[in-house]
Amino acid sequence: MTTRPQIAADLAAALTSQLPARLVKKLDADPDLATRWTWTHTTVTTDKGEVVTLTVEAGVATAVTCSCLLAPRCLHVAAVVAVLAPAELVMADGSPSKVPSTVAPAAGGEPAGGDVTLGAEARAVATTASRILGDVLATGAETTGAFAQAELLRSIHACRTYGLHRLASTQTRIVRSIRELRADRPEFDLDVLTADLRDALEVAHALAAGEATTQLVGTARREYETIGSLRLRGVLTEAVVARSGYAGAITYLVDDRGRMYTRADIAPGDAGRAAGAYDASANLGDAVLPHRELCRAGLFVSEATASVDGRLGAGQQVRAVRASEPSRWDHEALAARWVVPLADQLATVAAHDAVAEALRPAGWDLVFVDGIVLGGGPAGVGLDVGGLAIRLTTQHDQRVLPARDNLAVLARSPGLAVRVIGRVRLGVARQLEVLALAAGAGELRLPMIEAWHGRANLHYDRLAIPSMGAHAASRSDLAPAARPEDLLAPLRRRIERVVQGGVGTLPTHAIAELEREAQVLTERTLRGGAEVIRDLAAIAHDAGRAMTGARRTIDRSSFARAWLRATLYEEAARRRLSVASW
Repeated sequence: MTTRPQIAADLAAALTSQLPARLVKKLDADPDLATRWTWTHTTVTTDKGEVVTLTVEAGVATAVTCSCLLAPRCLHVAAVVAVLAPAELVMADGSPSKVPSTVAPAAGGEPAGGDVTLGAEARAVATTASRILGDVLATGAETTGAFAQAELLRSIHACRTYGLHRLASTQTRIVRSIRELRADRPEFDLDVLTADLRDALEVAHALAAGEATTQLVGTARREYETIGSLRLRGVLTEAVVARSGYAGAITYLVDDRGRMYTRADIAPGDAGRAAGAYDASANLGDAVLPHRELCRAGLFVSEATASVDGRLGAGQQVRAVRASEPSRWDHEALAARWVVPLADQLATVAAHDAVAEALRPAGWDLVFVDGIVLGGGPAGVGLDVGGLAIRLTTQHDQRVLPARDNLAVLARSPGLAVRVIGRVRLGVARQLEVLALAAGAGELRLPMIEAWHGRANLHYDRLAIPSMGAHAASRSDLAPAARPEDLLAPLRRRIERVVQGGVGTLPTHAIAELEREAQVLTERTLRGGAEVIRDLAAIAHDAGRAMTGARRTIDRSSFARAWLRATLYEEAARRRLSVASW
């Protein structure tokens, strides 16, 4: 399959906006039309023989022409543009996006809070972005067609021009999700689109009001800073198989201060690529180690570089030497994590979940627990952690990865004492996605290959545990707790329906139902949720009547603010309820 280039956002907007209305209808009816044509790196041949030519520089299309007589106002050009992803970090001229003088440190230098001063033009761009996002929300993602997407693309380009990089990146993801939804692609995720709309509206409103910080403004590209010499120890490797079509492996490492770092090998592919990445080189400086070894090795790294979120760089100046001793989980830099109570670990995860994704440290959502295997079945494996029964699961059920088979082996081993590293998802209480495990204190019944150095990566290393027989734990009758009721379900349902279908999902005849849902939230002592759902209903039905009797258009900005209040409340309440449900 030919890899398609990206396209400069302003070019995509210009080419789409000049399309005649009759052709816009055709494109909106079949947004994936161009995917059925024949692609090379610089040309696209339609089913009738017209040729669309792309001028590509550094992987970004900077010009699009067509051989037909209607070009450039033709369906062929617009269809090709509709399936090209907007370039995230490159300006229209192919140069890297940079922060201009309109974004400057506050007087007296940049304080600890990271405040910056925005110029009037940058604030105007943020105001425009807020309006466009409000329009998308009011109409719904399902009906956000070519013209509305062109508005988003223009906003993306303007945000990059004036250094509002976080807002530009979030809107780029929104465009991608809208296209996935309208083309019925399996990788579409409503939760992701909802989160991106929430983030974009929150950032746009703050920037428009002049309340700017470096976190809100963002950066043009992931910055790798030199952090000096490091003594790193491998922790684990997990497989990645994303619905977006990317796959590979990520290895976690820890330094002597206990800070985590990652080294990833992610590229387009499926589960087979994820399996093969385990034995592929991690390319960290001079140390040519596969991930299978890196996750268990010690390293001395000089001139190390890393991003804010702990991603290790592999620049030409980086030097790495493998230590003579392997990495073990009982080293003080890592062992201390198992001493922290689970409740405190969950509180830390919740705190990191509340900040922007790019600012979360490596391993922010990992928890470290000791427990006794309770047995299990297809739904997962029970683990007794200090009297609390939790469920160990995995998201990988591909046969090429042994994760599901390893869970089946654990399910047949009740009474086994294990030390576990798993990923917690706050929306699902008492459940861990197990990534790696080792034998618990005094446990001699968990055989490990010597090269594993005492622990196994559940996504890659195949376990072989003998039958526990008479050694089954006395608490093997325990079962993981049932998933608690979703108290916020009425509010979450309304929030997501608005994202997908717009204000039309709140018709006049739904007022009584909305009031019932608000009453349910009140009875659950979630009065804030009841208030925001009533606010949504009130604004949606506040439009007056014209002399003809037709309803006037609602105030989309007010509706967007009401939706933003609702989703911010829902996010914060869900986070607190999720931690409490453990």
